[in-house]
Amino acid sequence: MEKFKEILVCVIGGIPQIITETLYALSQSTPPVNIEEMYIITTSTGKKQIENALIEKGILKQFLTEYDLPQIEIKPSSIIVIKDKDGNEIDDIRDSSQSEATADTIISLIRELTTDNSVRLHCCLAGGRKTMSFYLGSALQLFGRSWDKLYHVLVSPEFESHPEFFYKPKQERFIKCRLANGTVQEISTEKAKIEIMELPFIKFSGKIQLHGKNFKELIQETQSEIDLVLTQPEIILYIKDRKIEIAGVSFTMSPILITLYATFLQQKILCPKDALCGSCTDCYVSLGQITEEPFAKEFAKFYSKTYNPLNIAEEEIIEYVKKKLNLYTLRTYISKINREISKALNDEATPCKIKSVRKYGATIYGIAVDKTKIKIN
Repeated sequence: MEKFKEILVCVIGGIPQIITETLYALSQSTPPVNIEEMYIITTSTGKKQIENALIEKGILKQFLTEYDLPQIEIKPSSIIVIKDKDGNEIDDIRDSSQSEATADTIISLIRELTTDNSVRLHCCLAGGRKTMSFYLGSALQLFGRSWDKLYHVLVSPEFESHPEFFYKPKQERFIKCRLANGTVQEISTEKAKIEIMELPFIKFSGKIQLHGKNFKELIQETQSEIDLVLTQPEIILYIKDRKIEIAGVSFTMSPILITLYATFLQQKILCPKDALCGSCTDCYVSLGQITEEPFAKEFAKFYSKTYNPLNIAEEEIIEYVKKKLNLYTLRTYISKINREISKALNDEATPCKIKSVRKYGATIYGIAVDKTKIKIN
């Protein structure tokens, strides 16, 4: 099993207890998780309370020592204070601009941390404003890997947010607690329960190419990719019959055209990348690549099924491909394929056509339809 560096990420408002309660809950889980490093996203007010309780009063060190856990240092870089658009630290989230700053701070941290595949993130939603929790969960959906974790921590109501309760001590203590009926009563810490719940979340990381810089842009990109894939039509090819069915509409093409189209579709099916096939162009090829392996081999395989009256070997068809399919001929065939599809579907903008894009200074060709929508019979 791969050994990860375990990193805790918390969002904290005015309750630093969440940090030690989460560390306690993780250390008592099965199997136990011993955090090696942590990042705390908070406000200027939260930073002061964290420094006062966990560092100056030594509660973090006290907890780790008591439970014989590896010491974790809260370095200056460990506490990330949200800043407004002018670079000033905020003391609370009171308006939309501060909310946007919070989102971008959280997104930026999670995006950066998830570039290192040797670390595993343990993200806790329990602290801070509800907006902070929402943004942390959203950030993990956008960039979290299969091994990253998302949690909520529940503490017994009488001890929740109590200024004297930071974790369940080994040695029993009695703490004055205010009950639901308003009365004050000393309660033993033995009765305290700290439970951690792992929350499942949708993982888009690696499935969508995200270029946006802020939270709004990233959400718009993700939504566009999802909408594109959901609305894409299904493509079914019946090679021997030279028939294509797109969104329930059937039509035929000549052997050479359907073979070329099938080969482009096969390129997409064989793409090893586990991504939504919207804006991704990893399976696209240049015209020069079409006459080379492995594209030419796939072409020969399909061509032998659609039109091979002399029953010649695939190797000979590959040689035919290399000689016959020059750049001019390929462009002509691609244009004919696209015209046939547009004519059959009466739709010039269909994603089922072979399109060209510029990438790294070269023109490459492919089909935008998601590979889950493609069947070749």
